[in-house]
Amino acid sequence: MKKTLAYALALGSLAAAGPAFAQAANTSTDTASGSVTIIRPLTLTKTTDLAFGRVVQPRSGTGTVSIANNSTTVVGDNGAVVLSGLTTSHAVFGVSGEGAQVVNVTSPATFDLSNGANTITVTLAPDWNTTTNQVTLLGSLGAAGSATLNLGGSFNLPSTQASGAYTGTFNVTVAYN
Repeated sequence: MKKTLAYALALGSLAAAGPAFAQAANTSTDTASGSVTIIRPLTLTKTTDLAFGRVVQPRSGTGTVSIANNSTTVVGDNGAVVLSGLTTSHAVFGVSGEGAQVVNVTSPATFDLSNGANTITVTLAPDWNTTTNQVTLLGSLGAAGSATLNLGGSFNLPSTQASGAYTGTFNVTVAYN
């Protein structure tokens, strides 16, 4: 009886091992490699604010005030007169990161300048491609890269606009593509 039980256990073990042997004969192995490219983090630094200076509103109607994205000259039109004496400038931001990398740029189309309850809506005029909102950093992969972002702007100035100092802020954001 002990012998019969030992034979039965041995046969059971072989039967259970049978499919394992068959599977081992039907295996395949291949090798994959891994990789990574490390790039520098992006840094965005505002170097110059958007400043329109002092402007005299028109006596009647609505004038236009503008500054190009590559200039410090503010232009008044249709009765709006720009005075000298205050610094004027387009907004300038410096971007640094990994050379030759494409960077997405986000900025609002407009922002408000406020004086209490009074507001003036400024339409921004960036110097980058606003269809793709992308710039490519100068330099090459493995080296530091940079780009300069310039924003001008314009606004309508009605003869009824309250006088006073108007201020406001807007955000510019950059991210790797």
